Amino acid sequence: MKLRNLFYSALCALAVTAAFTSCSDDDDDNDSWREGSKVELPQYRAFILSEGTMNRNDSHMSFFDPTSSSPVTMDIYETQNGRKLGDTANDMIEEDGYIYVVVNVSKLLLKLTGAGVEVARFSFTEELGEPRNVAAENGKLYVTCYGGYIARFDCETLAYEGKVKVDSNPEQIIVHDGTLYTVCSGLGTGNTISVVDTKNFSVSKSYQTLDNPYAIQEDNGNIYVAAYGFYDPMTWTSTPSVGVINPTTKKTTQIEGMAPTRILAVDDKLYMCTSVTPDWISYTTTFSIYDAKTGKVSSWNLKDIPSELTSGNVYMMAYNKYDRSFYIATTDYYSDSKVFHFSSDGSYLGTFTTGGINSNHMLFIK
Repeated sequence: MKLRNLFYSALCALAVTAAFTSCSDDDDDNDSWREGSKVELPQYRAFILSEGTMNRNDSHMSFFDPTSSSPVTMDIYETQNGRKLGDTANDMIEEDGYIYVVVNVSKLLLKLTGAGVEVARFSFTEELGEPRNVAAENGKLYVTCYGGYIARFDCETLAYEGKVKVDSNPEQIIVHDGTLYTVCSGLGTGNTISVVDTKNFSVSKSYQTLDNPYAIQEDNGNIYVAAYGFYDPMTWTSTPSVGVINPTTKKTTQIEGMAPTRILAVDDKLYMCTSVTPDWISYTTTFSIYDAKTGKVSSWNLKDIPSELTSGNVYMMAYNKYDRSFYIATTDYYSDSKVFHFSSDGSYLGTFTTGGINSNHMLFIK
């Protein structure tokens, strides 16, 4: 099946997707995350990252109240720091109560408190190239860089500790059993995974995977990779695909019949969304689930889905581990993204706008 996706997405591979990140909870008795905050924030809080439009310096990090029906109230980064977040924010994770944000075109790695107050930043060199995505383990941050590197930083100080050369244009990155995995898109021409041992952090090995990979996610030892497929420059068409990576052999086994444009791995299941367009304007969106235990694919039973979602271009799927609900965001690439909220059983709970264009990540902290 031939699918059409916006060329900008193919080049930038701003997947998102996917937005579920393992994080440590704040200590309920520790209010240090509130220090320096200009606004009062609740203990149970969430944040939405929106990348904006490239070269317009309009990325947003919005505060999000997960208990409210109209949750987005402000650009928390600009409110707390008195300046814009930057140009094309790609990724956001939480680690030990701090929030780390990767801003691609601005070439920044930011460390924020749990209230969004900036406490440190790192500016990437031309050699490293534009940063893309970040993962954390044992007090270290690992950032993929478009110069063809994984760079390592100290979580506490944000000090740069070194780099490892990988294949061209590394995208999403995960850590599994002390091993880094990053998919390398080659700006639409690559089909490899680069693997690095975090203890040695000196050399990488490459393994073939799906064509033009944009996402890699891990859940309960299951590693998934999703790819756009190689694009025909005359028609801008491609055939997306998704597969499961064996962590021992590093071999990718494709999930037959599935061509998702966004993925989200949660509780031994891979939630998949496919947005198809014949004209770059109108879309048809469908939802599926792959069960890692059974190896079977079924329909994602979302109830009372608004037509605005099934005819929209999905840019992000996120999961709130505290109430087990799902958030699905769409984009038209020029106005604020809309989020559609569903309960754990698939019941539709409501819709709201995010305050930013091309929303790609959510964090939930309690």
